[in-house]
Amino acid sequence: MESAENIKREKLLAEVLGKIETGVIILDQVNRQIYFRNHQADKIWKFIHASSYDYEELSAMMFNELDQIKNSDVVRSDKAQINCDHCSFAYWVCRIEGFKQYVAVIISDVTDQSRLEAIDEASEMMNNISNVFSGIRHEIGNPLNSMKMALTVLKMNLAKFSKDEIKVYMDRMIDDVAKMETLLKSFKNFNMFEKPNTVRVDLVSFFISLTHLLGADVRKKNIDISIDVLPEARWVMVDTRALQHVAMNLLANALDALEGIEAPTLKIRGETIGETVYLSIIDNGCGMPADLVENAFKPFFTTKPHGTGLGLVISKKMLGQMNCDIKIQSEKGRGTTITLSMPKTESPEDDPVGAESVYHQ
Repeated sequence: MESAENIKREKLLAEVLGKIETGVIILDQVNRQIYFRNHQADKIWKFIHASSYDYEELSAMMFNELDQIKNSDVVRSDKAQINCDHCSFAYWVCRIEGFKQYVAVIISDVTDQSRLEAIDEASEMMNNISNVFSGIRHEIGNPLNSMKMALTVLKMNLAKFSKDEIKVYMDRMIDDVAKMETLLKSFKNFNMFEKPNTVRVDLVSFFISLTHLLGADVRKKNIDISIDVLPEARWVMVDTRALQHVAMNLLANALDALEGIEAPTLKIRGETIGETVYLSIIDNGCGMPADLVENAFKPFFTTKPHGTGLGLVISKKMLGQMNCDIKIQSEKGRGTTITLSMPKTESPEDDPVGAESVYHQ
């Protein structure tokens, strides 16, 4: 009776799965065969390959995703995508609780979604380009106009002005040239590390060295710095030069925010979620209102008198090239937390046993 009930349940399940618009494939990894596939899975797969498919072909194509769920902590693999004849299909592999020999492959048509994302990305790119050109015109135009005015005044009054008066105008033009040089240097940084060279990096040693470089400013402002990176979050795969550029920019911003703060603190904390390390730089400084946080990654947006507004833009670009990201949380008068997400990696075999994971300046 129970067997008949199971058969009825399987038929019912197959009937339901056959009606949905999402492809479902169940792989039997012990017997190396396709245990179940619904109509939509057949339809998608035939469109992609124009032929029948089998277990070996599927497992070869989904090798990375199948390998991910071998980790007992991973229930579902990362999403992968197949593009074919102007169509896009997304799939991921899931472990089935209580059935170790089976895994489920979920595959769906995401063509419309991909097109909308492409349109949105193109629109955002055009907005960014517009902002960049507008910013360039403003940032270079202002000192250029100032120089033009100074030169005009000098030309008309060169015979009348004293040496001291001439020096005032010359100094003003030198300052304007310095502003444009700073901007051009930022543009150069924007193109740095186009092809990052990712290596295994020890975040503890990295930030201990980096905070040593800030020693004079830290001592001057009496800032208490702590580095607390959990052992499992210690090692990441990043480009050292790019991370140093980003981290120095973030730490410099934090030190500026701590100016005039009573009992200033700067905390660097690291933890992991899955295969990602989340490193937070936390200060108890002046903080930022919501509108500043919202505009922080827009080109040329800055509240600093001599800032270019490109520091965080460049940092976000560099991090994106390394499969990393950056998020800002801040509240006016309550400090700022900037979190970097980076790919986790295993520690090398020669990692010193019992290395210090907390450092105080």
